[in-house]
Amino acid sequence: MPGYNTHRIFNYLIFIAVVLFLDNYGIFHFSPIPLFAIGLGFFIGTEFVTPDLDTDSSAYKRWGRLRILILPYKWLFKHRQSSHNIFYGGIVRILYIAAIIAVSYYLLFRSFPLENILYPVHIIIFLGGIIAANALHVILDGII
Repeated sequence: MPGYNTHRIFNYLIFIAVVLFLDNYGIFHFSPIPLFAIGLGFFIGTEFVTPDLDTDSSAYKRWGRLRILILPYKWLFKHRQSSHNIFYGGIVRILYIAAIIAVSYYLLFRSFPLENILYPVHIIIFLGGIIAANALHVILDGII
């Protein structure tokens, strides 16, 4: 089983290679804001919202004092089962974290006026980065 740093190096190398390939061959040109959105999503997916959140992994410990928010996820999902599903796992973690963020935001501000702050396309690109990072984690687990 690959270690945490192996996952990180693999993810970042693949990310950089894909972005450079797509841009270099004119398949897709990343403008700064979408590149930032997918890069940030990929970073969060690699460092914080990994398939290994259900263990005492480096990603779990990286949450610091906020790791208490991850405990229900850790109790509900067993390692290498649904958390390592290439499609289902990343989406469940995104929904779990989104619910925590939405409830926290609502409790702090008592409303959801996000329409002037976030653009839906950037949110989708950001979530795509998280899902891509999680998919690479699962793929590497399957290879090694």
